[in-house]
Amino acid sequence: MRPCGSVRVQFDNSDYDNVCVNFGGGDDLLPAWRDLGDLLAHRSGWHFDVVNHGEALWSLGLLGESRLNIHVTEDRRFHCHDHDTDQDDVVDGIPAVEDWLGAREERAKQPSALLLDLARAMDWGVLKSHTFTLRVSWSDGYFAASLPDHYDVAFGRTLPEAITGASEMLCRLFDAPAELAEQLTLTTELDTTATRRLTGQAG
Repeated sequence: MRPCGSVRVQFDNSDYDNVCVNFGGGDDLLPAWRDLGDLLAHRSGWHFDVVNHGEALWSLGLLGESRLNIHVTEDRRFHCHDHDTDQDDVVDGIPAVEDWLGAREERAKQPSALLLDLARAMDWGVLKSHTFTLRVSWSDGYFAASLPDHYDVAFGRTLPEAITGASEMLCRLFDAPAELAEQLTLTTELDTTATRRLTGQAG
């Protein structure tokens, strides 16, 4: 299966191809969407959804921020938008998309100044009220807990150790007090490796 086939689509629980056909310009543009999906499907921080009442869009940003956007144009090119600079570029081919990302992606993976200010407001109320979803796997004796929209990973010999590490990682990311880690709300999604380990099916 191509990497794009594993893309999670929150909109109507549809699969990637159907969403691209229905909201990304039709069957003619599907090959370009698949190429873009192969590039971004397992790239840290990127997510795919339907926005603006019916536009398929790849976005990068923490806690709902959308600092970089990419979609396929009617002529099978790639429209790239940088919200920080309000700059639009239309490029040909996946190598050109990678070049465009090269100067921007690491910056966009960090919280923006606006998000940091919002996180600090009301005694860190946004962070306390937000539910963070961790994706957990297991390999070589360690659980690994990561955020879908961030590239850092927390490891632990036990699942609680990995979750605690992820809480502390979040505090560092937002420059929040360490004691806030115990007040964060976390949910976990276990992949097959983690599930087998917890149920005693893995060594």
